[in-house]
Amino acid sequence: MSQRYSAMRAPTGPLVDLAALGDRLRRWRVGRGYSQAALARRAGVDPMVVSRLEQQQKPRLEVETAARLARVCGWSLDQVCGLAPVPALPAPPALPLPTDMPDWLAGGLPTSTEDRQLGAHVLAWQLRGAPPIQIAVQLTAWGVRPFGARRWNRETVQACYWRYTHSKAGRLALLREYGFAAEARQLAAQRER
Repeated sequence: MSQRYSAMRAPTGPLVDLAALGDRLRRWRVGRGYSQAALARRAGVDPMVVSRLEQQQKPRLEVETAARLARVCGWSLDQVCGLAPVPALPAPPALPLPTDMPDWLAGGLPTSTEDRQLGAHVLAWQLRGAPPIQIAVQLTAWGVRPFGARRWNRETVQACYWRYTHSKAGRLALLREYGFAAEARQLAAQRER
C-alpha cells in the first residue's frame, strides 16, 4: 500500500457512541415529558427504534434516523452520535432500584406467583427509568435466580412481565394488582401522548 493511502486508513472502533446516545435520548425525552411513542412520532421513526436506542440494544445508527432525531431534539449530528456535548441536558434521573432486596424476594422465585410479583416490580422499575441491564445486574447481585433461565440479562428481565401479559391493558392490570398505582397512571398517560 502506498504511503498516500496508508495515512488515510479508516479509524478502528465505532464512531457512534450508542451508549451515550441512548442515555441522552432518554434524558431529553423524559425531561420534556414525552413517551417513546410520542418522540418516535415527532421524529418519524418506528417506536421500537427509540426503545432499542434507549436500551442500548441497537447495534448501529442509520444516518436518516440520526438526522431525524437531531432535528426533533435540536442537536447536531455530532451531538446525536455522542461525539459532542449537549448543553442543558437534564441530569440523569435518580436510580429507581432499591438497594436492599425486598423481603418477599428473599426466598427466590420458587413459583410463578413470586415471578409474577417480580414482573410487576420490574415493569415499575422500568417505568421509573431503570434500564433492563441495570435491573439484571441488581437481581444478580441479590442472588436471585431467574425463573426458568440460567442468568439475568435484558431478555430474562423483559420476560418477567411478558410471560404474564402481552398488551398495555395487561401491563396496567399487573401494575395495579401489586399496588403500583402511580406507575399504572404513568403507563396509561403514555397511551394518550
